Amino acid sequence: MEVLLVIVIIGIMAAVGVGLINSQSSERQLQHKAQQWQQMLTYLCQQSVLHNRAYGVELSQYSAQVMVFEQPQWQPHEQLSQALPTEDLSWLIRLEGRDMPLTAEFTALPHLVCYSDGQINPFSLQLRLSQLARVAYEITAETPWQITGNWHE
Repeated sequence: MEVLLVIVIIGIMAAVGVGLINSQSSERQLQHKAQQWQQMLTYLCQQSVLHNRAYGVELSQYSAQVMVFEQPQWQPHEQLSQALPTEDLSWLIRLEGRDMPLTAEFTALPHLVCYSDGQINPFSLQLRLSQLARVAYEITAETPWQITGNWHE
């Protein structure tokens, strides 16, 4: 009887432990989505060198889209746009030290641009989760070839 009781207690503790390990906090979700953004921006800069054309990301108040420059204008790239996580995210974009106002609709000009030599324009992008407004994850390009990410409060 005592052995059975010990096995039940261990089972309950294991179930609770697995639940705690598998649960995702809001901070972890934000960090995961921000890292996806950072990886996508790095990928776009690599693709710009590979295909010898500029890629960009345009932001609106509620959405984001990847664009590619095809003479004579920017065109949306639907497949790559789907790889950017936008659900439950809000953002603040800063270019040249100034906050950029975002419209409700796309204007067909990207905010973030990866040029054909692999450089990216200097920017600061703060990502926030709607249920976690007090902290943000900031992705920056302080040098033309390096994209970094850090927590921002």
